[in-house]
Amino acid sequence: MSSGIGVKGTIGRCYPFYADLRKCVGKKDVDSPTAMCWQENEDYFECLHGFKEKKRIMQVAAERKRREKLGESFEIDK
Repeated sequence: MSSGIGVKGTIGRCYPFYADLRKCVGKKDVDSPTAMCWQENEDYFECLHGFKEKKRIMQVAAERKRREKLGESFEIDK
């Protein structure tokens, strides 16, 4: 990932997030707080693993199932 080259030979999908994280870590010094790069780190790991995306998909599926059980329609494209 740190090379920036993806599977298809172009820029990897998560490389921009990695570059932001690397830039942030490079700016850290002894006076900066330890959580200074938390947002960049969170963005990079979300791109790699998609935990928030998977959680949201499961929430939507549960709501769809709940509404179908009640006999209501569940159309996202209204």
